[in-house]
Amino acid sequence: MVRRLSVLLFLFMSTLAWAQFDPQFSQNMFNHLTSNPGFAGTSGMVNLSAISRQQWMGFEGAPKTTVFGADAAVNLFKQESGIGLIIGNDEVGPFKNLFVDFSYAYRIDVLDGTLGVGLSVGFLNQTLDGTTLDPLGGVDGNTYHSKDDPAIPQTEVSGMAFDLGFGAFYEHTKYYVGFSVNHLNKPAPNFDDEFQTYLKQTFFLNGGIRYKLKNWPVVLVPSLFLKTDFAGFQVDVNANAYVKDKYWGGITYRHQDAIVILAGLELPNGLKFGYSYDIILSKLAAYSSGTHEIVIGYSFDLNFEKRTKRYKSVRYL
Repeated sequence: MVRRLSVLLFLFMSTLAWAQFDPQFSQNMFNHLTSNPGFAGTSGMVNLSAISRQQWMGFEGAPKTTVFGADAAVNLFKQESGIGLIIGNDEVGPFKNLFVDFSYAYRIDVLDGTLGVGLSVGFLNQTLDGTTLDPLGGVDGNTYHSKDDPAIPQTEVSGMAFDLGFGAFYEHTKYYVGFSVNHLNKPAPNFDDEFQTYLKQTFFLNGGIRYKLKNWPVVLVPSLFLKTDFAGFQVDVNANAYVKDKYWGGITYRHQDAIVILAGLELPNGLKFGYSYDIILSKLAAYSSGTHEIVIGYSFDLNFEKRTKRYKSVRYL
């Protein structure tokens, strides 16, 4: 069954663009930089993070994603700005995707908050391991495709392309909202003349409201995350509770896909840990035990001068 799915996926992608190239995450509220370059520098500190996601455990060829990120607030030419770096690796069946993005955000004060308008510049590399594809092995002796089909590579092939992104992120003490577009230039990491693809533009919209409970050291943050390339979409509705800015827990509903349980804490040394578990709601539940995602973060301040505006919170991993 898994081999058949791999072949069908490959044949579909031989003629169409790869929809929803961007990896899926459950802890999006701690991971804005991967989808929005306008977020760079929002916290006013230096932030380091690492994310590991093991999706659909027990299902052969399921997505595995690892991302390292860093961003910082800087002052360039007397202008408040933010810079960021994302390095990620995503594996889906026979495909491996490496992406590196550098971000710059121009930051200005708007009303009682700060608006960041950013651009990301980088590259992506796609690799297809043709040796793992088996077009034979059909039901009752039937075959799905000839192993000699020139559209199916017999070796490992790869392609690289330049990638652009744009985003705007508004941060207020009581709420936040962001909009961004990945793959503005529709990069085409073509492997060869027989197998050509391009990445469709992916749009992101997210926002959250922070509500401080009276007489309790608790902040409730309901949030929404939307990702779409107009061929497929992801909608996450989340509610997190933060206690003393040191601990958090919450729940997410992902439309027609999963219910996610989240929890995390910040240690006295500044390290932050977040964990989420996806309870699958789709038919994949019959083949998988669920999805695990771990986030590790660390924040520090290189500017020893007193800042009039600084966000120090577990929300920045």
